[in-house]
Amino acid sequence: MTLSGQLWRRKAVCFVEMPDAPEVWTPPRKPPLAVLVPLEQMCQRCPVRRECARDAVASEAECGMYAGVWVPERKESNGWSPAMTKLCEVAGLDPGELGFCVAVGVSA
Repeated sequence: MTLSGQLWRRKAVCFVEMPDAPEVWTPPRKPPLAVLVPLEQMCQRCPVRRECARDAVASEAECGMYAGVWVPERKESNGWSPAMTKLCEVAGLDPGELGFCVAVGVSA
């Protein structure tokens, strides 16, 4: 992806309010609820939540908070696929738009 294709990130609430703490969003393990809930709330009011979700799906993101959805490591298959499905929904992706969304069962 080109740099211009990533300019949406500068409008993200996480970038604006917490630019020096990216590790909060991508920790090695799921954070406790006391941390997770405020992150989800920040994502809910983010003006680029849809772009974030689309980027997370396209990159098949792992282990982090993206668009208000906790995505576990891929090896945790019971959680990863449902998280990707939720991100497809947040991104407003059509089932056939990305092959991955079809693979995890996003329906129209």
